[in-house]
Amino acid sequence: MDKAAKRLAVIYVILLSLCAPLMAVHFELFTWFMGVVDMSYWTQTVLWFLPMLVYGGILVILGIWNMVKSFQIYKRQDMLGCINGMLIHKYGLVIFFCVNFIVLFLVYFMLTFGLVMGTRGLALLVAPVWLPFVLVMIGWSVIMSWLAILPGSMYSIQVIRGSVRAGKISGGAAVLHGILQFLFLADVLDAMYLAAGKWGRGKKSSVLVALVYIAAVVGIVWIVYKLKN
Repeated sequence: MDKAAKRLAVIYVILLSLCAPLMAVHFELFTWFMGVVDMSYWTQTVLWFLPMLVYGGILVILGIWNMVKSFQIYKRQDMLGCINGMLIHKYGLVIFFCVNFIVLFLVYFMLTFGLVMGTRGLALLVAPVWLPFVLVMIGWSVIMSWLAILPGSMYSIQVIRGSVRAGKISGGAAVLHGILQFLFLADVLDAMYLAAGKWGRGKKSSVLVALVYIAAVVGIVWIVYKLKN
């Protein structure tokens, strides 16, 4: 894997992982700015959405660029480069998806059960209006999160193609691996299997990622327990 492709993958992972902190900073700055400057509704709208559009646009460009790079690396028959690219994306984004899931879970919990409990059930009176809005937001969050895994999944596809060519997996198994690479959680576990199990790469990092997954599950269980009590 050449330095440019590696740098590109790392930049994408880091920038995407900063999503939650950047959103928090954006919210604080926007709130502060509104308190000190008198602005029209349209100015407020532009200032709220423009940074998000710029950030999203940069991620889209980087994501597409990463996908193109994955095909170029495979074309050079650089399987080690494909595996490294896959691991940088899949393992590098584990923290992002853990934080992303926890933040979204808390947000949507407060917008549903939290709101109902906070209003002692009165929120149910406006549920026909409020619930569809929440469902659209959840759907949007899922779609955006799924799109975030595509660059890494393209690297995984190259690894799957190379594995078939090397005789490490069959054509039928390749189809299964290809499907798993586009499913949340399963994509990382499958990448772990392909890298460590089939190519003997990334064994130490695979153990570390497995520990992070276990810690995330324990953390989610603890949060749910605390919310219920």
